[in-house]
Amino acid sequence: MSPRRLIALLVPPLLVSCTGSGDPEAVRSDVVRDTAEAGTVAGGATGGSAPPDTSATGASDPPSAEGSTPAGSGGAGEGSLDWAPCEEQGPLVELECATLRVPFDHDDPDGEQIDIAVARVDSADDDSRIGSLVFNPGGPGGSGIEFLQQVTAVVSADVAAAFDLVSFDPRGVGSSTSLDCDVDLDDEITLLPDGDDDAWDRLLTESEQQLASCTAETLELAEVVGTNAAARDLELLRAALGDDGLSYVGYSYGTRLGAAYAELFPGAVRAMVLDGAVKPTDDFSELSAGQAEGFDRALENFAAACDGDADCVLSELGPTLEVLDSVRSEIAAEGSFATDDPDRVLTPGELDLGVLSALYSKQAWPFLAQALLLAETGADGSLFQVLVDNYVGRRLDGTYDNSQVANGFINCADDAERPAPDEVRAESDAAADTSEWFGDLLRASTGCLGLPAPDDPIVVGPATGAPPILVVGSTGDPATPYEWSEELAQVLDSGVLYTVEAEGHTAYGSIECVGEVVDAYLLDLEVPAEGASCSDNVTADFFVPSGESEIDLVVELFACLRENGLDIPEVSLADVLADPAGEELGEYLDPTDPAFAEAVAGCTELLGRLQEP
Repeated sequence: MSPRRLIALLVPPLLVSCTGSGDPEAVRSDVVRDTAEAGTVAGGATGGSAPPDTSATGASDPPSAEGSTPAGSGGAGEGSLDWAPCEEQGPLVELECATLRVPFDHDDPDGEQIDIAVARVDSADDDSRIGSLVFNPGGPGGSGIEFLQQVTAVVSADVAAAFDLVSFDPRGVGSSTSLDCDVDLDDEITLLPDGDDDAWDRLLTESEQQLASCTAETLELAEVVGTNAAARDLELLRAALGDDGLSYVGYSYGTRLGAAYAELFPGAVRAMVLDGAVKPTDDFSELSAGQAEGFDRALENFAAACDGDADCVLSELGPTLEVLDSVRSEIAAEGSFATDDPDRVLTPGELDLGVLSALYSKQAWPFLAQALLLAETGADGSLFQVLVDNYVGRRLDGTYDNSQVANGFINCADDAERPAPDEVRAESDAAADTSEWFGDLLRASTGCLGLPAPDDPIVVGPATGAPPILVVGSTGDPATPYEWSEELAQVLDSGVLYTVEAEGHTAYGSIECVGEVVDAYLLDLEVPAEGASCSDNVTADFFVPSGESEIDLVVELFACLRENGLDIPEVSLADVLADPAGEELGEYLDPTDPAFAEAVAGCTELLGRLQEP
């Protein structure tokens, strides 16, 4: 979730009103956003619209599931794709969409085919064009189609000139042939106390009911949604794009997909950036244990930064971790907190997931502090509810994307083990026992119970024969701990580790010091020296004074427009955070309305501040 993403949506119509020129490229250079948030790899939560960061990560304006891709498509291996403008467009650049047909089962290439939704920004300059640069935002379950609009605000002008920017929804995800189960996660985030046998039995029953809600087509597709199959789809996409070698940037789970591709097709790799690496293992339980430690470390880093900065809104309440303990105790006693939606409440499980979600990005730290402040002083769960909704893929209309469903099925298609329920519980308990702060949340994992063992579990590395592969690891990464990047770089024969001293999940596009190194690799195949690193923590200012954050300025702008006569509702911080794609807020900005133009004329100072880098 990125304030700059929303600002990119709000500023162009305001510029039209003020200057008569609404050229999105005029503000493109001012847009800096986080990489997508990518949800917990092992914990079963993600989203292309995920909060901090995806992978996951705010959502862009994706094509709709129906009619978003043009009729007709490039067949697998044909060397071309039939591109046409996507049905829905964002504010920065025009996206083109196409459909790639790939085998349902790669062991039967001439059998049943499924659809892979693909999008691109045709930005490369003819004189400097290298080819296509393919992105995966993570998850698993994150939509590359949704992510692509955001990519244009991440990459440098040199990279945009050299590559067409491309992404896709992997099989099972989003606008591709997708997995479909009934999902309603509101108030359904479970905390499982240690030793609570009845709660475990209820959790098993709920898991069975959830699986029973999936369509028959979904259960059939679930057998072939593993990462190896997605990597083979990626190879067909490379051929259809007409590139001799794949240039690729994968975040979080996207590192897993990239590493699998390199193992299967080492000679087809041109350049590969694996940012925020997933541990190179097919054992689901190992991922859970590693993340337990990563999120604890991130929470403690957040607390230390807040305690040491007078600009943190919790500075006068007391030590941050004590505030969190107090909030947890109160919500446990009360059962829930009210939110600004009279039909919804925040539960204890949602509170913990909201804390965890905000740790994905340093840009979200101020909102976590604000959420704790509201909860502690007024039992108000509104901001936490927004953090949870973005994390689990809840849309403004109350429906959910399929990122949660895809996350579980894809992870389980990669894991060869199918332990019995008692063993699954023991593994979840073991992971939970390694966490001081999120044990009850991690304990409520039923793993892959109920799903058949896969025919094609993931194999990562060594990718013998591949050219140098750049692995980027951040020391404060909560979801894919830095040690995992070290391990992946060691497993890959040609892996080169670049270390980033920074907080948050993934680095390229959100941590300034990383950009030049990654760009040199993508453009000129220039690999950093062994042991190379950079630091964001030395200069990072994690908390700005109250009222001066970019989202605070958006709230202030809407208040200013109201004061100057525009008939729009009051907008709160929670409203802005809940609408990172600007779907509802943007409807109020009509440059053709004379009243709008008059209101903007009284808010030019705020508009100027919003345009500042």
